[in-house]
Amino acid sequence: MQKNNITIGLNIKKFRQLKGYSQEALALESSLSQGYINQLENGKRNYTQKSMERIASALSVSVGEFFKDDDSNLVDRKKNPSQSIKKSVYKKELSLLLKGLPDHIIEHYMTLLKLEKELLKGTNKP
Repeated sequence: MQKNNITIGLNIKKFRQLKGYSQEALALESSLSQGYINQLENGKRNYTQKSMERIASALSVSVGEFFKDDDSNLVDRKKNPSQSIKKSVYKKELSLLLKGLPDHIIEHYMTLLKLEKELLKGTNKP
């Protein structure tokens, strides 16, 4: 097994679990087989560019996320290791959702987000 395959497999599994998907659900979303997903996650199968693109799309992450073998995207792993990853995934998903929307709709949601942030600040929640 190559180190790269192990890293990719662990990252696929991490993002799949953060999304709340089983291997079967990811297979359905990516049009790949559950067996292939399983072998990728366990570092026993080589990946293709097309399979990485399908999986990344299904998980709403960039393909590059699968190749990271450090935890530089985590703010404080001891407190809550999945919180920063979830935030990163949500940011990417939000960006994809906003893409192509008319400006007035984006402005509406920006206003709502700013209001939510102000409300949270008033209650001292992160």
